[in-house]
Amino acid sequence: MKLTQIKTNKQQQQTVKLLTIDKLMETLQNGSYSIEVERLREFTYFASEYSRFKNMHQLPVIYPSAELKTDEEGNHIMQHFNGTLTMTIGPLHEPEEAQAVKQAIAMLPSTVAALLGSSGKSVKVIVSVARADGSLPQTEDEAEQLCQRACPIVGRLYEVAVRMAPAGECLAIGPAIRQEDQRLLLTGFRMTNDPQPFFRPAALPLLIPEGLVPSMPTAPTTQESMESAVSESTRQLIQLLERNYAFRMNTVMGYVEYRSKTLWHYGWQPVDERVQNSLAMEARLAGMNIWDKDISRYLKSNHIRNYNPIEEYLWQLHGKWDGKDHIGRLAKTVPTDNKHWPNWFRTWFLAMVAQWTGKNRRYGNSIAPLLISRQGYNKSTFCKSLIPPELQWGYNDNLVLSEKKSVLQAMSQFLLINLDEFNQISPKVQEGFLKNLIQLASVKVKRPYGKHVEDFPRLASFIATANVTDILTDPTGNRRFIGIELTGPIDTTYRINYTQLYAQAVALLDQGEPYWLDEEQTRMVMESNQLFQLRSPEEMFFHDYFMIPAVPEDGQFMTTTAIFQHIRKQAGAAMRNSNIRAFGRMLAGLDGLIRRRARNGTEYLVRPVAK
Repeated sequence: MKLTQIKTNKQQQQTVKLLTIDKLMETLQNGSYSIEVERLREFTYFASEYSRFKNMHQLPVIYPSAELKTDEEGNHIMQHFNGTLTMTIGPLHEPEEAQAVKQAIAMLPSTVAALLGSSGKSVKVIVSVARADGSLPQTEDEAEQLCQRACPIVGRLYEVAVRMAPAGECLAIGPAIRQEDQRLLLTGFRMTNDPQPFFRPAALPLLIPEGLVPSMPTAPTTQESMESAVSESTRQLIQLLERNYAFRMNTVMGYVEYRSKTLWHYGWQPVDERVQNSLAMEARLAGMNIWDKDISRYLKSNHIRNYNPIEEYLWQLHGKWDGKDHIGRLAKTVPTDNKHWPNWFRTWFLAMVAQWTGKNRRYGNSIAPLLISRQGYNKSTFCKSLIPPELQWGYNDNLVLSEKKSVLQAMSQFLLINLDEFNQISPKVQEGFLKNLIQLASVKVKRPYGKHVEDFPRLASFIATANVTDILTDPTGNRRFIGIELTGPIDTTYRINYTQLYAQAVALLDQGEPYWLDEEQTRMVMESNQLFQLRSPEEMFFHDYFMIPAVPEDGQFMTTTAIFQHIRKQAGAAMRNSNIRAFGRMLAGLDGLIRRRARNGTEYLVRPVAK
């Protein structure tokens, strides 16, 4: 029997090679890849689920089910079906567990091979399968159908032998090996190292009947007959659901999604109450005595795999950047006289992607571009185009800031929030809720029907648009925004290569490029934002009657009350509606104003201007 080995280099070029299963066993035992495998196992011990092992390309992928070739488009085509199905048993926590698992499944005559996985946390099992008459399919579609029918049977049979549920419905570990929509025929595993693999060249194939999958006998138990019937009904329910549907738990949105295996064009949809009722009806029409809560228990259990659409999208982009500045090219579609815009946009874009990946859990992306122009300059279109089509569900441009609970929930579920018509946000909200919101690293909200408040990582970054220039009302919070005045309409004819755009961001973050503004850049942003500062009457009166000296010798220290009374005496009735408390807050927020603590309170260094 010949297996397929596919090795992918850093340039995403693949080399396809056929090798016999005897040669594979020899490679596993002699430790040809022992150095790479040991590095991976050491990395995996400390890594999280989506951590990336940079030398993974050094370990080729083995596909035991078929001899494959590659067509002109890079697709893998079956030449010959080997009559095997690959499954994973795990997770394992101790080395002794792997040996016990191999000994247990060696008793089953259909086991061709069992070997320790490359991560050291699972056992890869190659099982011999065939049709009911002992024959093997000749076409790729027929071979896939046999694998689909065999998968639940093999899973339950080996579960009984090992007393451990096979992980992931016979799927190999890692999205780089088997993509979501890939077929069971193309299930594989990374090259590994195992000095003591189990190998049976003459394994007896497990005969798989046509049509519905029959119930497999379980090990004898002492439970009462009623409990046995309940267990059998549960197994039949899971078998029905997994045969007709694929499920995944969307960890970002917080709900289970499903996809029909017979109606592929429907794609993934949320499992709502109506869908759950439909699943229950299907089960009852199939003769199963189940309750609605049985469906609910299954959907809320660890039988449903976790799925993070953001991590899955970014995962596939590692190592794919072509070296061109796609982020800078996108920034240039925004016409402006601000020479710093390309660099500021690059930093913000990296911060947005870093926010999605949770690269920094201590600080949130606390800067937001603010695009300013009159109507019709394609500002909103540009903002929406920043998110790739696959992640468009994560774009929001109708957030109502007055609904604080919804806002906090949106920050944990959306990727980019556009504060459209920023000029309509009141100064009070700008200076209070929004200023605090934009710098949060996580959000604390209570789920619907939840019993306690939970802490969720923040995903969303902010961008904003406005039609007027005098818009920023909080001098101390202006560093949160990058005000950019457009000199013309944004070029929306530029076709964004999202793969390269985000591959560049992933590569730059991996290289350690800063995704935050340093002190000097922040100073330049605040200086630039003075053009868009909405000054209060009190501040304008202050600048009319006082100057801010650079050194003490050029001015005098005065209290808030003294400054206020001086302006009121000079301005007369124009200052009648002002109060000293608001005036004091204005002075405290003025940049460059030197202050000191004195017996009478805070004093400010000012120089009166003669009128």
